[in-house]
Amino acid sequence: MLSNTGINKIILLGQIYQEPQLDTVADKQKFLCFTLVTNEVIKKGHDNVEHKEYHNIKIPEKLITQDTLYLGLGQTLYIEGKIQTTSFIDDKHIKRYNLEILANKIDVLSPEPSTA
Repeated sequence: MLSNTGINKIILLGQIYQEPQLDTVADKQKFLCFTLVTNEVIKKGHDNVEHKEYHNIKIPEKLITQDTLYLGLGQTLYIEGKIQTTSFIDDKHIKRYNLEILANKIDVLSPEPSTA
């Protein structure tokens, strides 16, 4: 039987592009936030062109503390989650939107980053 509720699910495989930082939102929830970059090769005419897409990732604190997760630049991650849109008013009083990925499953596919 088909449901009318809809589906909001995303799967990403990419590398950490921006150093993860702990962020606290207004309702005291903590998130680990960073940018994940995904690459794909698109055929344009006779050439293959690399296309990069940058995704803002938010990981809830409960996922971070589960496995003492340590993430750093360049690590490859498999992420499952959902798309979340937030809005804010900028300095010029224009309403702006942010598109974020709220992760609910993370698999680290590369070793811990070096601290050198």
